[in-house]
Amino acid sequence: MAPVMERSCRIDIRLTQPQRTSYERAAALKGQTLSQWTTQHLDECARRDIDEARATQLDDEAFEAFCQMLEAPLPKAASELLAREEIWV
Repeated sequence: MAPVMERSCRIDIRLTQPQRTSYERAAALKGQTLSQWTTQHLDECARRDIDEARATQLDDEAFEAFCQMLEAPLPKAASELLAREEIWV
C-alpha cells in the first residue's frame, strides 16, 4: 500500500456540467472519489507528457545514421580538444 502523503495544495478548474458528470461517473465506476480519479489521471498524463518531451525518437534511417556517427572516429578537432591539459582544478 502506498504511503499517505499530506495534500496541502489545491487546483481549481472550470468544467462544463457534462464534463463533471462524465468524470464523476468514471470515478464511481472505479470506486474512487472524483479527486482520486482526477489525480490519478493527471499523474499519468503528466508522466507521459514529461517522458515524451524528454525523449528523442528517430525513424529507422535516422537511427542508423546516429549509430554510425557514434561508432565513427572523433573528428581531429574534437580529439585535440580532449587531449588538452585541463585548465581548471
